[in-house]
Amino acid sequence: MVVILVALACLVPFLYVVAISLTPMEELIRVGRFVLVPQHTTLGAYKMALQGGRIVQGFGVSVARVALGTLLHLVVSSAAGYALSKRHLPGSRFFMLLVLIAFLFGPGLIPYYLVVRSLGLVNTFWMMVVPGAAGAWAVFIFRQFFMELPADLEEAARVDGASDVDVLWRVVLPLSLPVYAVLGLFNVVYHWNDFLTTAIFVTNPDLHPLAFILQRTLTMVSRWSSGITPAAANNAAVTPEAWAAIGNTQYRMSVVVLVSLPIIMLYPFLQKHFAKGMLTGTPKG
Repeated sequence: MVVILVALACLVPFLYVVAISLTPMEELIRVGRFVLVPQHTTLGAYKMALQGGRIVQGFGVSVARVALGTLLHLVVSSAAGYALSKRHLPGSRFFMLLVLIAFLFGPGLIPYYLVVRSLGLVNTFWMMVVPGAAGAWAVFIFRQFFMELPADLEEAARVDGASDVDVLWRVVLPLSLPVYAVLGLFNVVYHWNDFLTTAIFVTNPDLHPLAFILQRTLTMVSRWSSGITPAAANNAAVTPEAWAAIGNTQYRMSVVVLVSLPIIMLYPFLQKHFAKGMLTGTPKG
């Protein structure tokens, strides 16, 4: 019963957002702006949000960032974790200490910005994927997982003439799909929801992902009060007549749904790996 109540507490807000985005303005005014099951539906808010191509373009940027950023993160972090899992590696303890220091003490924003600027990454797409290529937490999780794998499997592969790369690709990787899935999903959610990186380092509107477009839409209250609607600010193709039929609330809710839907659709495909992957690195005994 408690689990059902918790599930409803998480589900009802999302249903409310979807219902508001589909409810006509007249019905919202009549029922007091709280609707879970609208009597009539309209796609006007979604049509307005998709006009001008900003949402579509932001979707393309977000998908490219998620795909490339997640792939780069998993490849670099897993390679580093696999190397650090070998105790015979010269300096493995020293490098692992550096990973732990990076995990416990993050860089300040100003030094981080100066380093990024010196590398020429400011206001580029690579700013959103390169700095997160190797995460200290992911390296540590991969290392713990690889250390728990039976050593006999790797020894048998090396007896057959396999190199370190072959062992990693043909033996270790097939056994590591759960941890790859979990860390991959965490990284997908991070890249999809991250707007702060764009707000600080990227000013080119053609490189704005969906998360930044959503954040800007939800925080334009002062501009709305001055007569500039979020639709007009994000999309010059919206006419005053179209905005008169769709209010701020409906427009904002439609953008929230458009940004959240891809992650919600992706999660069920990776959920089965969570139980095993979340236990990776925990004490056994």
